[in-house]
Amino acid sequence: MTTNEIGKAIYGLLSGASSVTDIVGSRIYPVSVPQFAEFPFVVYTTTDTEPSMTKDGSSPLDVITVQIDMYANDFDTNTTLAGAIRSTLDFYQGTVNGQAIQRITMLNSSDGDYNADLGVFYLSQDYQIRLKRER
Repeated sequence: MTTNEIGKAIYGLLSGASSVTDIVGSRIYPVSVPQFAEFPFVVYTTTDTEPSMTKDGSSPLDVITVQIDMYANDFDTNTTLAGAIRSTLDFYQGTVNGQAIQRITMLNSSDGDYNADLGVFYLSQDYQIRLKRER
């Protein structure tokens, strides 16, 4: 499993959820954000991949940690976005963009921060994704 493959699954779930796209449109980015991107937006990053070791071959299950960061010009928009993302991802089971997801579980969430220079609120959520792999 590559970061790009799990990224396609995360993008597919978030971009397919009207509760998310009603807020950010198509501004859902992997790893970094284009310069001068309009707020609000979402950034997702794989922070850890742990394979399940076996004696007879490659890992049939990877446990992947993904960080989802949200940025908006006002606190209410960001908290609404955080709720929409959690409703979309937490406890998801199924196949998306060819990836067999056993389960997504929210690990933690921050209350975020405010950058006065940019006038932007920030929130972060971490998710654990149990991904079934082809052997």
